[in-house]
Amino acid sequence: MNTSPKSINTPVSPGGHTGPRVFPGRFYDAYFVSEYGKIEALRSERYGRCFSLVLVHLGLPDAGRDRKVVADLQRRLASAVLDVLRDCDVVGMIEEGRVLAILPETDYFGSLITTRKLSRALADVLQKDSEPFMVSRATFPMDGRGYGELLSIATKRIDEKRNSLWESLKLEDKFFWEIIETLLNSTNKDSVYSTFDLGSGHELPNSFVDQINHAIIQEITRTPSRKGILYLTVKDVDSNPPIVKTLRILGRTATKIFIVTDRETEDIDLKNATPVYIDDDRMGDKHFTFFLSEDSSYAFVSQETWGESLSCFHTSDPYLVEGLIARFQKDFSLQEQLG
Repeated sequence: MNTSPKSINTPVSPGGHTGPRVFPGRFYDAYFVSEYGKIEALRSERYGRCFSLVLVHLGLPDAGRDRKVVADLQRRLASAVLDVLRDCDVVGMIEEGRVLAILPETDYFGSLITTRKLSRALADVLQKDSEPFMVSRATFPMDGRGYGELLSIATKRIDEKRNSLWESLKLEDKFFWEIIETLLNSTNKDSVYSTFDLGSGHELPNSFVDQINHAIIQEITRTPSRKGILYLTVKDVDSNPPIVKTLRILGRTATKIFIVTDRETEDIDLKNATPVYIDDDRMGDKHFTFFLSEDSSYAFVSQETWGESLSCFHTSDPYLVEGLIARFQKDFSLQEQLG
């Protein structure tokens, strides 16, 4: 079977038929991308390595628009994707408006970092056209073992992301504290996310916040080799609250843990957690916990109200959790990282 690459240098159209040269080099046809994906799945299975698929879905203009406009959009899409990806990644258009990249030896968090970079690049390139696009991913072996199964998962996640709270509330262009205010004022009672109250006069006590954080730490210690990232607020680290005591005796873990505080502290002495000092008055009455791992996601935010009560929001929506972490890192000039 001939699996030699067909790129713009041959030239071909996305469907594999000869045609006008509209895409940059190193951009392959659907047939080659599919065959390469199958081979990569077999290779990864044999050697026990991971790889990821990243799918870009572009909302193309109505059929009535000039085909030259569509061709130009797709050419800029292809160029932007190639600018972000590595030379070892294989990328091509599997059908009109859908670009697929195969990322060898790239794990779950590596694929998330790639989707972040692609989203930024595409937003810049397509901004003047206001054309909607979505970027999703799937990783071997956690999401599936065959190329077809992984592509199906990545495709399904396009729809999941489109229906997520991050998209429905149009949070992409909001600043971090704007997002927090939006979520706290949400009236959703969905099983995936909801608002509720804690403290005096309510069913759950304020200590429920500590229970949430300890439950996440237990989840981390249950599988210490699993990658993840955790941000949690601790207002008075020097008072040695229970969560800090727990972190001091925490064993080694692949999860990156960050203690977010609104006051500088000299001697925090946490071997497995990094303090993050945020000089912002809005930290005073708000608490948050963001946790994202290879197979779990959770976000909790709260704001002090009257008396000893808290107005709260929580969610297990992975797209919202990842978006919150990304926006927090960006707005406070933190290192862009995931697990």
